[in-house]
Amino acid sequence: MRLFVQIITIIFLGYALEQFLPWWAIAVAAFAGGLLVNTNSNFLAGFVGIGLLWTGKALLTDLTTDVELADRVARIFMLNNKVLLLLVTFLISGFVGGFAAMSGGALRNPAPAR
Repeated sequence: MRLFVQIITIIFLGYALEQFLPWWAIAVAAFAGGLLVNTNSNFLAGFVGIGLLWTGKALLTDLTTDVELADRVARIFMLNNKVLLLLVTFLISGFVGGFAAMSGGALRNPAPAR
């Protein structure tokens, strides 16, 4: 249950910060989500939360516009179709969010010194 709350928190913070800040605000949102709602699965929460946020925004943009922007961008990256582009979007944003959430969780519970 805490994992679900953490994912929703990261999505909400990411969406709110993206309205006013550049793209890297997703890392700040995932970091804050890992710091505020700390679980044992911080990386998974950041990966899924930010990945779903960016993939959802990309899919919504593709579905609501009349231009074939996703197909053109997919051709630039030498991908066969826009589904692969959405998968790449999910993976890249997911890794950014996952590592940021993991860093936020590590700040709250630092590893013991040896």
